[in-house]
Amino acid sequence: MQSLWMLGASFFFSLMGVCIKLASEHHNLGEIILFRGVPSVLLLAGFAVYKGYPLFGQNLRTHAIRNASGVTSMWMGFYGMTHLPLGMSTTLNYTSPLFIAIALLYTGYYAGILREQWLRFGAIVLGFIGVLLIFNPFGETDWSRFAMLVGLCGGAFGAMAYMTVRNLGQLGEPEWRTVMLFSVSVILSGVVGVAVLGFSPHYSLYSILVLAGVGIFGMIAQLCMTRAFGHGHATLSATLQYTTIIFATIWGEVIWRERIDLMGFLGMVLVIVAGLSATVYSLKHKQ
Repeated sequence: MQSLWMLGASFFFSLMGVCIKLASEHHNLGEIILFRGVPSVLLLAGFAVYKGYPLFGQNLRTHAIRNASGVTSMWMGFYGMTHLPLGMSTTLNYTSPLFIAIALLYTGYYAGILREQWLRFGAIVLGFIGVLLIFNPFGETDWSRFAMLVGLCGGAFGAMAYMTVRNLGQLGEPEWRTVMLFSVSVILSGVVGVAVLGFSPHYSLYSILVLAGVGIFGMIAQLCMTRAFGHGHATLSATLQYTTIIFATIWGEVIWRERIDLMGFLGMVLVIVAGLSATVYSLKHKQ
């Protein structure tokens, strides 16, 4: 089944997360972001030149909005990964469907919409109850609430990026160009980050391989995901993408012995259920 490509995407996204955490032990976010974009640009720009395709289309303004929101989401998501358990940070990053559901309810609001779209509204409420449990504001936690907030904001900016990608698709932009121009923006933001934060003096063969893994695993995951949504069943693919959280939680336990308390674990479960519900609802109603 073509949708099973999403399992591969989830696995490689989780490996990217592992490499981000390992790289953060020796390198700053600017360097990590820079390496994230390089393989995708080299592959896709080479593909376009080989095929004779134009590198820039007619929708650069929309690309700029997508890239600004997507790059911001990436910086925030990567920050969360370097300061939180891998499973928890990945869960906060996957709150994007909840913010998309909020945007769709707001832009299409009419009297009675909450009654008619009770499943979508319920998913939003359930999801943010889950977020509240992860933050555990009235109890003690071993993890930075600021990093949690940054990760959650990354999910919000991710929602903006996803909705803009949908607009680009409706405008006829090919997927390769959307990913390539986004990756160029990732590299540019990484260059700015390195200019501000500097280069680490701790480069070694190991650290270079880990940094390369961020970009290579991220690129492979992106290609697998594109294949899954392009040729597989959209609802099944959207459901399977949440296995990234499972993979990430397993890696966190195996490599770093990360312990997530009961409140955080319950919150993660609620966010997964809510995100799945909101995603499946949107796909079935083609919104």
